[in-house]
Amino acid sequence: MVTVADINSAFAEKGVQVKLPLPDHFLVKGLDVLERRHTPGGVGLLLSVRFVNDQGQEISDLFFCEGKLEGKHRRGMEAAEIKEPPMSHLLPRRSKEGFDSDEEVKAYLAEAFTHLLQDKGYRAVVREGIDLCFEDEGTRFYANLAARCDDNALQKAKELAKLRLQEGVDHEYGLVIPAFQESLDIPLLNQDRWMWRNEEYLAANRVGVYAVDNWNPNLIYAFTIHPKPRELKRYFMTTGSQWQMVRQRYVASRSQRRREGEL
Repeated sequence: MVTVADINSAFAEKGVQVKLPLPDHFLVKGLDVLERRHTPGGVGLLLSVRFVNDQGQEISDLFFCEGKLEGKHRRGMEAAEIKEPPMSHLLPRRSKEGFDSDEEVKAYLAEAFTHLLQDKGYRAVVREGIDLCFEDEGTRFYANLAARCDDNALQKAKELAKLRLQEGVDHEYGLVIPAFQESLDIPLLNQDRWMWRNEEYLAANRVGVYAVDNWNPNLIYAFTIHPKPRELKRYFMTTGSQWQMVRQRYVASRSQRRREGEL
């Protein structure tokens, strides 16, 4: 039976600088690569791992691990630039990543998503029981806001799925969240796990998850489905192609800030 150290060494021999976030001496009874994502300068692996801890317990868990690729597959993330999405005018950027309260983050999400929908021809309308509602030529876009990926966010998504049964499949339904929630006590790995656990349910009920960039309210990323209207789909295809770059830069800057804090 191999150890975590053996697994990390095997990755390194293949030029993949990815390490399992477990003690080196833990025994690994099974490892599956569920998903592989190319990122600027490296790779991200979604790993399903069965391991034995110090108490002799066999545990199965998911880990999203990122690292650099050596050799010809390496791509420099510094050379690529984040492009502004196709919009007629842009909102001002924020100067910080975090939020001081749930009210602040929800106000930011509402402003950003309202700006996007109005830019694409929708007008805001009042509808009880929903956080945001927009209409364009009889077609509506219903949206709920969630400050973090937790049980409340899932409940908000379920409300949208129930509303879809009432209102029909011709409308759009979306859950709007902040792209990075660590300032709201949700680590990025936990945020990813929430998405993986609920992605099938959300897709089956045609509930989109739309993540607003913490610094730039003009950048909103579709984490599940894309809306059907052409201009909205074009917008999310543009921002979606940049998400991995934005995420990689966030992880790199976070690691740098932690190292500086230890000095």
